[in-house]
Order: sequence, then C-alpha cells, then structure tokens
Amino acid sequence: MPRRDDIHRILVIGSGPVVIGQAAEFDYSGSQACLSLREEGYYVVLLNSNPATIQTDHRIADRVYIEPITVEAVERIIEKENIDAIEPHMGGQTALNLAVKLKRAGVLDRYGIKIIGTPVESIELAEDREKFYEFLLKLNEPQPARYKIRRENFEDDIAAIPDRPVIVRTSFSLGGTGGNIARNREALRSMAESIFRSFDVDYVEVNESLEGMKEIEYEVIRDSFGNCITVCNMENIDPMGVHTGESIVVTPSQTLSDIEYQMLRDSAIRIISGLGIQGACNIQFALSEGKYYIIEVNPRTSRSSALASKATGYPIARIAAKIAAGYGLHEIVNPITKNTYAAFEPSLDYVTVKIPRWPFDKFSVDRTIGVQMKSIGEVMGIGRTFEEALMKAMASLDNSFATSIRLRLKDDDLWALIEKPNDRRMLAVFEGLFRNFDIKKMSRLSGYDEYFIHKMNNIVRLLRNIDLGHIPENLMQLKKIGIPDEIISSFCGIPADDITRYRIDKNIMPVYKRIDTCSGEFEVIVPYMYSTYEDEDEIPDLKNSVMIIGSGPNRIAQGLEFDYGSVKAILALRDMGYKSIMLNSNPETVSTDFDISDALFFEPVTPEYIVNVIVKTSCSGLIVQFSGQTGQNIARRIEDILGRSIVLGTSTEDIERVEDRTVFSRTLESLQILQPPFAIAENENDTVKKALTLGLPIILRSSHVIGGRSMEIIYDMDYLAERAREIFAVSRNVLVSKYLENATEMDVDFVSDGSSYSICGVLVHIEEAGVHSGDATMIYGPDMVNKRVRERIERIVESLVKEFRLIGLSNLQIAVRGEDVYVIELNARSSRSLPFISKATGMDWVRLAVECMMGSPLRPMRIEASSYFVKVSVFPFSKFQDMDVVFGPEMKSTGEAMYPGRTLPEALRKSLQKDVRSVLITVRDEDKPRILETARILQEKGITIYATAGTSIYLRDHGIKAQTLYRIRDRREPKILDLLSSGAIDMVINTTEMSTGAVRDGFRIRRLCIMRGVPLIMNVNLARAYADSLGDVRLEYREISEYLRVEA
Repeated sequence: MPRRDDIHRILVIGSGPVVIGQAAEFDYSGSQACLSLREEGYYVVLLNSNPATIQTDHRIADRVYIEPITVEAVERIIEKENIDAIEPHMGGQTALNLAVKLKRAGVLDRYGIKIIGTPVESIELAEDREKFYEFLLKLNEPQPARYKIRRENFEDDIAAIPDRPVIVRTSFSLGGTGGNIARNREALRSMAESIFRSFDVDYVEVNESLEGMKEIEYEVIRDSFGNCITVCNMENIDPMGVHTGESIVVTPSQTLSDIEYQMLRDSAIRIISGLGIQGACNIQFALSEGKYYIIEVNPRTSRSSALASKATGYPIARIAAKIAAGYGLHEIVNPITKNTYAAFEPSLDYVTVKIPRWPFDKFSVDRTIGVQMKSIGEVMGIGRTFEEALMKAMASLDNSFATSIRLRLKDDDLWALIEKPNDRRMLAVFEGLFRNFDIKKMSRLSGYDEYFIHKMNNIVRLLRNIDLGHIPENLMQLKKIGIPDEIISSFCGIPADDITRYRIDKNIMPVYKRIDTCSGEFEVIVPYMYSTYEDEDEIPDLKNSVMIIGSGPNRIAQGLEFDYGSVKAILALRDMGYKSIMLNSNPETVSTDFDISDALFFEPVTPEYIVNVIVKTSCSGLIVQFSGQTGQNIARRIEDILGRSIVLGTSTEDIERVEDRTVFSRTLESLQILQPPFAIAENENDTVKKALTLGLPIILRSSHVIGGRSMEIIYDMDYLAERAREIFAVSRNVLVSKYLENATEMDVDFVSDGSSYSICGVLVHIEEAGVHSGDATMIYGPDMVNKRVRERIERIVESLVKEFRLIGLSNLQIAVRGEDVYVIELNARSSRSLPFISKATGMDWVRLAVECMMGSPLRPMRIEASSYFVKVSVFPFSKFQDMDVVFGPEMKSTGEAMYPGRTLPEALRKSLQKDVRSVLITVRDEDKPRILETARILQEKGITIYATAGTSIYLRDHGIKAQTLYRIRDRREPKILDLLSSGAIDMVINTTEMSTGAVRDGFRIRRLCIMRGVPLIMNVNLARAYADSLGDVRLEYREISEYLRVEA
C-alpha cells in the first residue's frame, strides 16, 4: 500500500524538558520520526519546548516551534500552518496526554485533524486503567486484582480492600509518579489521602501487589494491516515491585523457557491487536512458575523502545512513523541491512544489559527504589555473554561502580542491602559472593534469579585469584569475561592505565562485532560496533577519521545538551568531508543512532575503551569538548596511555590549567582579572582559618567537578568544618571563595581559535549570584547587558583565549556588581547553555568550533538579539518525598525549557502556562522591603494577594491589601495548606527562614506546590520579573526563525 495521500502537513509533538521518567529517549524517537516522515515527502512541523534537543534543530523538521506544549499553542499552530494530521506517539506521556486533551477540547474535530498512528480511542483504552481492566477481562487475559478508592466514597472503599500489600497509583502518569506500595490498610489510607491532597483526581487506582515475581517486557510493533512482530523481549533482573525504569534489564531474556517465551509473545500480540495499535508499543508482564499477569501497555514509543532499538539495531521510531504514514511492515526496508524488510523479527547473537543511573550522588535522600522512578538516565553494555555485557554496563556508569565492585560493610548491613531494593543491590550481591554468602538465600531475598547470581559468581571466581602487585597472568581470561582494566586494577594494585598500556604492548586487544538485527545471516553495511575478546574482527577501515566521545549516561549537570553538541559535531565533520566515529554508552540518545556517524562504537566512555578504538582504527583526532566533564577528566589520561597528542581543540595541558581551581585562580591574579576574594586551603583546619580571614558567607569549590557538585554557600562555621571534612575525603585542596552578595550572575558562551573569538551570547540570571547556572532562570535578549559591562566581558574573554590557547567552544561564568565583572569559572568545553544559545541566535556555533579544531581560522562576528528567550529549569522534587525545594551552587535540575517572546513579559508569561488570579506571599524579614514593589504591581493588576501573618501585616502597613493565611503551627483558620490543596492559590512567592518552625512549614508549603503543579517562586528578583508578566499580556506562538535577527 502506498503512503497516505489524505494528509500533507503533519505536526509532531515532542516531550518537552527532560524529567525523571521522560528523558533523552524521546529526542531520539522524535528526531527519527520527523526525518522518516520527511523522507516520504510530508511537510513536518515540530512543537517542543526543549531547546537542548537535536529534534529542535532546523535540519530535523521543516518548521520548528520551541513553544509551550499546550492545547492553546497547538490550536494556534494548526491555524497558522494548515496542519491536517498530528503524530503524538513520539513525545512520551506529555504528547500522548495532550492528544487526549485536544480530542476532549474539540480541537481535532473543529479543524478536521487526524491522529496518525495509534488512534486516540486506543490510547485512552490503554492509558485509562479502568477501561484497560475491562478490556483485559473481555480478552480473558490474567491481571492483578483491582480496586478503586473514590474521593467521595473514601472510607467505604478503603474498608473493602483486603488488608495486604497493594500498589497505589494514578492513570495517565509518568514514571510511576504518585505510585507506591502500601503494606497494610493504614499505609494505604495515608497514601490515598496524600494523592487526593496532591493531585486533582477523582479516584486512586489500587492493584494487588505482585512483588517478587519476574518482570518481562515485550517491545511490539504492528501495522494497520494487522501484521505484528515482537522486536525483542527484555528481562528485568530486579523483580516486580521495582519500576522497569529502575531495574537492571537484560536483552534477550535469559531465564525463560521456550514455552514461557512463546506464551508471553502470543499474549502480547493478542492484546496489541485487540487495542488496535498502529505503530510501536511496550507491554509488561509479571511471571511466576508458568503463570503470568498483564501489568500495563504503553501505546507509544517509550524508554524501552529506545533501549530495544539500540539493543537490536531495529529502528523502532523510524518504522513506526512509516506505519503512521500508511505503510505495512512488509513494505518497509530495514535500513540496517538494506536488503530485508521490517516484518522480519530481529535475531540477536549477543547480550545487552541496561543499568539505570541514579542522582544519589547529588541528593541526600532515601536510596530505596520501587514503583516510582528516581533514576535520571541509563547505560547499556553489549557483550557476547551476560557477564561481559554486565561488566561493560557497570564500567559505563561513570561513578564508583566503574572502578570497584567491593563494598566495605558489616555482614548484617550487606544482607539489608541485598534484601531492600536500592541502587547498590547489585554491588551488595557481588560482595556477598566474595564473602561466600549462600546463593539461594541471596536469590530469595533480592528476587534475582539464581542464574544471574551464578553468572556474577563466574566473575568473582576469576577476581579472587588475582595477586596484589602483579598484572594477572590470566589477563586474557579476565578480558574475555568482560572485566575492565579499572576493576582489575582495584584487585592487583597496578594503575589501570598501566594495565591498558601492557595490553596494547602484548596485543591483548579486543575485536569488534556488528549489530545487524539478523545474527550475521545477511550482509550488513552499517558499522554499528561493540567490542569482545574473540578472533574474527569485523571493524571497517576508519583510518584518518575523527572520533567524538559522548557524555555517557544522562545525569544531573550532564545530559541532553551534550548529546546535541556531539551530533552537531558529527554533522559538521560530514559537511567538511571528514569521516566520523562516535563512541558512547547511552541507549537513549540521538548520537547512538546507527546512521548518524560513519561508525558507531557502543562502548563505555572510559580511557580503556576509547584507547582500544583509537589503536584499532588509527583515527587521526579525538574531540572531547562535547562529552561534558567526563571528557575533560580523562583527556590527559588518554594521551598519556598513547604517548602522543590526539585531542583536537584546546590542549590537554591547558584543559588541566583551567580545571585546577588553584592554578586557574592564580592565573587570573597574574592577568589582573577580578575574581571573588579567595584562598587555597590544604586541609580542614586551614579551611576554617581561611574562611575566618575572608569572612562568611563563603563557597567551597573543588576541582574537576560537574554541576557544582558538593558546592554550597556556607553561613555557619560549624557547618563549614563538617563540609570541609567531606570534601577533603576526596580532594587534596579546596578553593575557599568569598560569596558575592547582591551580584548578578551571567553565562558567556564563546568560540575561539586560540587568538580570535566570537561571543555566542550572554545569558543573564534573574536570581542573584549563588544559584547554579544550570538551575537559574536565565534570559537572552536585547539590552540585557549594558555597554561598559559588555566591553569588560570582551576584554576578559580575549585575555583568557590567549592565555589558555582556547580552541573551540568555551563557557565563562561571571558575577557583575555595579560595573565590576568578576570571573567565577571557566570551562574549556561546550556548556549546558550551548543548545539554548544556538537556538536563540540561529547560529551553528558547533560547526564554527569544529572548523577551529580542524585548523581553520575564525572569522569573528557579533550577534545582536531582537527577541527575548527565557530558560526555565525543571526539577525532580516530586520524585523525592524527603527533599526540600532549595537552590544553591550545586545543580539539581534535570532539564530545561525555552520560552521565546517579542517582549520579556510575553516570554515569562509563557513559562507559567496558566492564568494567575491569586498569589501567596510568604517571605523572610530581610526580603519584605524588596517584595513591596512586586506586591504593588500584583495589586494594580487585580490579582488577589494572600500572605502569612508577618508578611500580611507588613504589606498592609505599606498600603497593600493582603488576606492573612495561617501556617500549620498557628491554631487559626484559614490555613495555607487547605487553600493550596483546594486550588485557590495560583502562585506562591516564598523565601526561606532558618528557624525550625519556619523551615518545617516552608518545606510543607513548597512540597505541596510541587505536587499540585503550583508555580513556586523562591527569589525576590524572579518574583518581580514574573509580576510584570501577569495580567493582559498577549501571547503569540511563532516558528523559531521568526524571533531571530543575525548580523555579521
């Protein structure tokens, strides 16, 4: 059947900013879908508010709207672009929910819009838990017992539910948000009450808990003709009770019998066919002793779709888009083989293992994992065996898992970690094997199948025999089972880089195999490679190519923004006539799509695996600028192992000078560039002395960190001693820096060739200096920086470019007080703000940077903004119940959104995505005078002002009407939490006090804002900016190029 000719202009809806449960995988699937539809001749319009994505690059769609993902925005775009179809299946839960809202609001019918792919009715059937339950009953498919707790019938419904473990959740949710396991009726009551307080829902879904059973997933794709295949199945190593996004996952399944495999496959096809899915979907099963239960169906591409695509090489989103265009599976050519069709189920002759990456190194929160997601990203390891794939996945995590698999804990504490789901359970099982713990008992307590523990024991047996002080004689045997040089080093005491050099010298090197979807049955052109220690090598000729290393797993401070840079660099190299090699370990990203680079190596981003590829390919250069802090930290090691320079752009020697805070600060002194008063401390006592000399508040800064890790503004000497102790446990010195109060922070991105430079843009933080640049609300626009400050910035950039011989992209963070410009930090690499400033200026800064790295001189240019662009960060607070909403020098956000406008009020107003008719103001005493002007503006605009007792009195004393609300500890009505819960408050302005009662009350207010989706402003400057944006501000939704003006 030919492609559909009843549609011509298709709107693809993206997933918006990265949040827990919805991350880079939708940039990958959305980008594939746009390109796939354009291949068929459709005019593709994209809506996505996330500027960090490749999807919002001008190469991906015909028209790109970086605007709020709302019903209002979509309706305006439909009118403006003459849209006749919408593809909502590539934008996660955000896009799917919006499709349902568009239907319910009558927008689809009003404009005659078709939903291509899976129909809205099928989406609702799969997503609405009540409808899905009835649907499965009709199919006679087994499912866990189901109950409902209705808001209006709360007590009776609670009483009707058996007093045993159940899972509590809501419909149309993302990443298990709001979900939890209730062990008894009292816990159930408490959870249900909390959901009704926090979410605007009529009922709470309660299911029988299937904790401890195996969880199995099938990735299924179906066309409109009824043809249906399973792309792959995936086995969760963690049992039911742990969200699949939190689980370690192996593909293909390892412990299912053929009967079980076929039983679940048949069920999956029955259900997907019954739902009428047209495209990709994911179905999850619980399995125990030959019996299975249906858990849920995701009627769209998902995290698992991206994982399945990278694990098999089968481009699920690309094929699903072709199906949406009307093609059958039997008509779509498999792009990896070029000579088979998409109707062939992939066949694997290797194993992949996915491990999540959690943010517990950033947050001091409960490390328990369960039915609600907490992980930010994930990695995938590929090997010929489970052991090899597991070890490569662990090596990819870029944390302590990558360098040691031992835990120094007492036996009782170790057993507790094995039993309780947590991020270290895999390490605890490894340690249990080293201590000869009983395998059956560990299996019973952890829920890990004995098969996997025996496989892990194969690794332990080899490591046990390593002698301290010697490179193991059985090194080849260790490498064949997948053990990285870093782990071998932790047992023999020889530095890992020395082991790598020894292997190269002795020719103990891996070969490279291809991912081909067909287990070698057909010839494959695409070089999608993984390493293993065998004989036959399938590596293509890649001499004189350029390697780009990715940034590994998404995590706070190092996410999608760096993948944008990697992909743009590959495209720039291609345009310049160079072959490119991509090395990365992240299955969610566009950079690990097999047809982006000339060769893809799916490997850990560590010196060992990078050097292996360099040696085997004889590539001529290495680009590390788009790998975040990971590349900066390992660049020098790579060159030391090779014994030669290979890094393109800024040299590794100059990178070290920039990264070492002591050296950098002293260099600034010699250049007579202003910086906050500082001192170098060599130990804990020295830190206290230097802080006393500088005077509080101060900031402690260690070297070679990302996202301001461990940084904090310190106001208290006792706390200073505690923080210094923690920092010196991992660092040999620390920069003690005076915190600049009442200063404005700015981010300056620039490109340079070692002597000349061009400033890409200056982003101005609304919050005062001290909030991490990754968390701050930032503005790029005309007249944001005065002429004299701009001139001083340019002089500083010029000095730094020449002193550090900066080639490529760099990022400078400064604080401005009056007209004095203080340097806070320099990064000799691409920054998080690069995609944002690229979209806001319409410039391909990455291309210019790559040209400089490849030796071309830079032609300086000056860019002037003609519109305003606001960057707003999003945070994971809703996923961590014990985490307060506070900001400082350590980054906490998971992603960002861009909101453009012809005026600043228009841009800010878009970021609220709701009308504001009432505002609660509760601020500390020192902020009361500064909040007055904001309150006056709100009053003039007719907005109702609520305030806590102290703030209310202050406002009334200054002529501003405010209704008093009371805190928890005040025994008076009306209470803040009651009005927040009822939806009567549209925005909260809250700055924190440090008294015990205020902290407790503030915490509960902030938590409720997060759970109810009430805009929370925690900074007086930001409150003023938003006050100006409220009221009668006209909003227009424009294609991104309409906001731009570029001047050479």
